[in-house]
This record gives sequence, C-alpha cells and structure tokens, in this order.
Amino acid sequence: MEIRPLTTTPSGPQGLDALGATAAAAVTQKAPEPETNTAPLEPAVKLDIGTNGGKARYIQDPDTSTIVFQVLDPSSGTVIDQLPSETALRNRAYDSAHGTRNSQSGSVSRVA
Repeated sequence: MEIRPLTTTPSGPQGLDALGATAAAAVTQKAPEPETNTAPLEPAVKLDIGTNGGKARYIQDPDTSTIVFQVLDPSSGTVIDQLPSETALRNRAYDSAHGTRNSQSGSVSRVA
C-alpha cells in the first residue's frame, strides 16, 4: 500500500467559507404573519396545589420507627393515602424482625 500526499487542492472556498458562500446565494422567503385574532392557548399542564378537602399528618410507625405521611378524610377520619404504603411498612417490619432473629442465632458471621 502506498501513501501519497495530495498534490492539488480543489479551487474555490473550503470548509465554513464554502457553507457561507452557498448560504448567501440562497433566496430567503419572508415567514407568513401569524393571525392576531386567535384565542390564547391554555397551559399544557395544570397544577392544582390547593386543598383537596383532606387533612395531612405525619406519624411514626411503632414497628419500624419510620416517619409516615398520611392524608385523612376530614369527615370520617379514614386514611386516604399514605407514604410509605402499608405493604412497604409490613415488609420493613418483617425484614427487621427476620434480620434480628438471624443475627441472634450467631451461627454464621457476615463480617470478614
């Protein structure tokens, strides 16, 4: 395989100069004027941060000692929503009880 240098360069503008030369020759068209009698558009996303009629509270779960956020129905006092969920709290309580029982048996040390 033979590598030879280029002996001639093509005539005319090169690189960005060529881009500018071709763009200058293009015919520009004026954009059509928008109609002014159209109604304003509504926002794409609506966010309501007002009260939803519920009361909110923070409690501490006795089994996991986790802080829980709850939304309550003001008329009945029942929990509408909570974070973390009851399932997640049960799983944490099970995991901590299961982990405590295994560490008390002492048959295998996990620390090297």
